[in-house]
Amino acid sequence: MRYWEACEAQVTAAEVISECCKHGITAVVREADGALIDQDSGEVIGLPDGYGEFYGGDVLGFLGY
Repeated sequence: MRYWEACEAQVTAAEVISECCKHGITAVVREADGALIDQDSGEVIGLPDGYGEFYGGDVLGFLGY
């Protein structure tokens, strides 16, 4: 997938968790609001949309791309 496609993609929590794992980050879903967070720092990676998916641009931004 190209960078611009990844930025526009809607991804599942499982996909984000897997990608973060590749970068040494433990991502978990916060039960209170469904947000994905970095388990170690508590920083929010992304908030789910109305369908429970996450915006690829948020994930890429969190990972520093």
